[in-house]
Amino acid sequence: MRFFRQWAGVIASLVLAGSGWLVSLGEGHIFGLLLMGVGLFAATWQAWQVKKEIGDPYDLNKLWDSPLPEDIQPEAADYEPDQAYCHRCGHIVPDDFARCPDCGEWVR
Repeated sequence: MRFFRQWAGVIASLVLAGSGWLVSLGEGHIFGLLLMGVGLFAATWQAWQVKKEIGDPYDLNKLWDSPLPEDIQPEAADYEPDQAYCHRCGHIVPDDFARCPDCGEWVR
């Protein structure tokens, strides 16, 4: 679904270029060629924008772009060494439990 949202502008521009080609087959040659040119230019620009947004999926420098939210990491004051942290729901549970009592995730 995310793929279609990202590429919707490119698809719409290609539809515009295709309709320009269909118009150029009929009576409006100049208008059809103009519409086709605008559609191809818009498709190229939209594809460039999507490529810029996606970037390199293997760029490890993106790991440092945004810090982790505060609620993911346990607070130092609340965390005891004999407790376990549930990474799914964020609860700190006693080490006696093998599973989180709230969500059932394994904590040991």
